[in-house]
Amino acid sequence: MSKDLGYKQVKNVESRRTWDRDYYEAKAKERIEQGDDYQEKDEGAPARRSQKEEFQPAAPGAAGPAGSARAYLKTRERKVDLSSKLGKTQVVTAASTPSQQGGWYCEICKCGLKDSINYLDHINGKKHQRELGYSMRVERSTVSQVKDRLKMHKQREEDRISGALKKPSAEDEFDTRVREAEDNEERRKRQKREAKRLAKKKQQEEEEEMEFQDPEMAAMMGFGGFGGGSKK
Repeated sequence: MSKDLGYKQVKNVESRRTWDRDYYEAKAKERIEQGDDYQEKDEGAPARRSQKEEFQPAAPGAAGPAGSARAYLKTRERKVDLSSKLGKTQVVTAASTPSQQGGWYCEICKCGLKDSINYLDHINGKKHQRELGYSMRVERSTVSQVKDRLKMHKQREEDRISGALKKPSAEDEFDTRVREAEDNEERRKRQKREAKRLAKKKQQEEEEEMEFQDPEMAAMMGFGGFGGGSKK
């Protein structure tokens, strides 16, 4: 009886252990398929789940410095999104993945950053750029590229002067609104100072008028001078 009981206990324990292993293997496979941050990087061309520009690797065969397998550093075409999570609430638990632990997370270097300043420093740094396949050197512009750039700026300035730009750019509209807001604020302050000055002036005039009327009121009420006068 005891042997049968012991055999069943061993069998049950072995069965339970096998079930736990299969469960966690399936869990890990599911996380990988969903783009979990713990996925291993491919030694060849890394397949990035995120579409953020700061996580995109250098294109294969991109031009780079002589004697280096890395590409020239390039300018981002879009601004880094630092405001999409503002005003949002996020629940953080012990089971949360690193990217859901709060702060900022770099899925390339597998590290967390506490704030946006450190995040920007990191993605612009040497370690992060090397992971993406970039060097820290930029490609020198050719003479024709410089001429094209100067020509573009010249044409833009001519269009601005001649009024050919019918619709102002977003930056110009923003600057205009800022100037209008500053002018309105300055106007409001001037009006406030003027109102305060007039109120103070009116108060002084009323006090002077009361001081001028005090002797007459005293005479009408039959009061004479107080002290200092000679007695006859």
